[in-house]
Amino acid sequence: MRTLLCVSSLWLVVALVNAQQSSTATHPAAAQTIKSGGVSAEDAQALRADLQRMKALVQQMQTNLAFVTNTQGPLKHQFELEIEMWQTEIASMERRLGAEPGKQ
Repeated sequence: MRTLLCVSSLWLVVALVNAQQSSTATHPAAAQTIKSGGVSAEDAQALRADLQRMKALVQQMQTNLAFVTNTQGPLKHQFELEIEMWQTEIASMERRLGAEPGKQ
């Protein structure tokens, strides 16, 4: 059970990182445009789609967290920290897009 949970968590993190990297790789101008303060309509739409996917993955992580027992305190806490980190990154991306968190 512990191995399955670790493998599934690792898979989710890898999927999130790949989604983020592929977004930046396929939209390098979007990453540069965000840094300069403006986002084209096409890039904004792509980033919103990425944000929706990231939110869905974080929701899956939260659901999986329910299956981690309290006897695995440090492991559960690590998952909580990772979820919080991704939520912070999502909120940051939403701010850069000029969107209110939870509005989309």
